Amino acid sequence: MDKPVGEHIRVLEEKRKELATEIMNTITNGKLNKLETRLSAVESALALYRSALETEKRALADSD
Repeated sequence: MDKPVGEHIRVLEEKRKELATEIMNTITNGKLNKLETRLSAVESALALYRSALETEKRALADSD
């Protein structure tokens, strides 16, 4: 992995904020559906990376 998990989380959280803002400013249904789909994908990726970060933390704690 070229970036630490925490960096992936930071980037995804920023993307989620951008998409949420864009959704709030969108009035067309077609674009709104696309944005909501992208937001859902970002939220799924965030959940995955957060889980990976927790696993990484437990593994480090167990190695002590």
